[in-house]
Amino acid sequence: MKQLKNLFQRKTTVWLVLELVLVTLACWWAFDPVLVDRTVTHLPMGFDPDRLVRMEVASHVSEKDMIDRSPMQSEQDVLLQKVQEMDEVEVAYPAYSVPLGFGVQSTSLYLYADGDTLTAWQYFFVPDSKMFEVFGIQSLTPGVPTSELSHDCEYEQSVIITRTLANALFGTTDVAGRTLKTSRTETVWNEEGGDYELGWVEKHYDIRAVVDDVRIEPYDRDYSIVFICEGGPDYNVPIVARLRDGVDASWFVEARREEVQRQLVTDHYYVRDLKSGRQAMTETIEGIGMGRQARRTLLIAAFFAINVAFGVFGTLLMYTRQRREEAGVRRAFGATKWSVFWSFIREAWLLTTVSVAIGCAIYFQFAVSRGLYDNFASPDSAIHLWFDDFGTHFLVVSAIVYLIILCAVLIATAIPAWRICRSEITEAIKEE
Repeated sequence: MKQLKNLFQRKTTVWLVLELVLVTLACWWAFDPVLVDRTVTHLPMGFDPDRLVRMEVASHVSEKDMIDRSPMQSEQDVLLQKVQEMDEVEVAYPAYSVPLGFGVQSTSLYLYADGDTLTAWQYFFVPDSKMFEVFGIQSLTPGVPTSELSHDCEYEQSVIITRTLANALFGTTDVAGRTLKTSRTETVWNEEGGDYELGWVEKHYDIRAVVDDVRIEPYDRDYSIVFICEGGPDYNVPIVARLRDGVDASWFVEARREEVQRQLVTDHYYVRDLKSGRQAMTETIEGIGMGRQARRTLLIAAFFAINVAFGVFGTLLMYTRQRREEAGVRRAFGATKWSVFWSFIREAWLLTTVSVAIGCAIYFQFAVSRGLYDNFASPDSAIHLWFDDFGTHFLVVSAIVYLIILCAVLIATAIPAWRICRSEITEAIKEE
């Protein structure tokens, strides 16, 4: 306490505290979004995009010009077979729904037994589509292996849910055969208004199996998905292929592009383009602006980090050098080089701790009224991350801000302090 009292008797210390408080507020505002976004970005997707290739399919015939679609469907099957016969391809499927990781699906509310609501994604898959095999989604239900997940499913009757959702709803993954009560938005007939409109429809599904966790979008933080057996044949849908182990998707796209576009052709269909899973996911993120937003927050954080480094370095260098005479006098009265050096370090640590504590206390008032950063619309998500709890969120970011500023302050103090301590006593006093 005595050292802290003596420290704040200097006028320059007060101004330095004010500067560090402002730095703390700026760092909180800049680093909070980055920490939250980076956490979600680095969550496992549940599949390996580097083994996936998305092939865009086009047709010479528009859908409105088709009289009999049966031959067209047959040609799609032929095109799919050609893809699967390629040496590097392990398995492929026609993506009648937007492929996992490459687009957006709508949400629904899935209810607990006690009436509480839980938000989850709904994802539609076509029977016998091999979608689960392509993405490598593992079944956790012993009686239903991965190779049979899309087989024998009942249209609009049976569903497959993820591990996280099963544990949140029932507390276990052994839920095959149980009923899932849901409500979702659908187009329904309004008898009073005499027209079709969107409305909430309650449904009951039989849970056929539970699968390992997978994320539906690269920018979403949830693992709660209900795979609904629904839909049917469509036209000009992309083909998603899973490559054999050891084959890199980026290499495949570059090395086989011309061959694929030349050979994967039928009378009406052809592959017009192909992309690696990683590239397709990146384009999805860029398409909705999430990539630009992430880069913007990262650049802002980097800007403040650089300014913290230069600003704090410059101020602390001047502040420490001004105390050269003081260090010389203390050494003249018997203090060792190391004792003087560590006294500078202790003061810097005390100064930083007090300043950051004041800055975090000020930001806490703002956070209570405005909330902390959360860019994900999952208020009833089954998965809870560190930033979902206000207290944990505030403490984690505060600790990181403190460590960043403390490192900058200690380094900026240690460099001139060590030079001062190594100089001769007479020179230190004489120069002042």
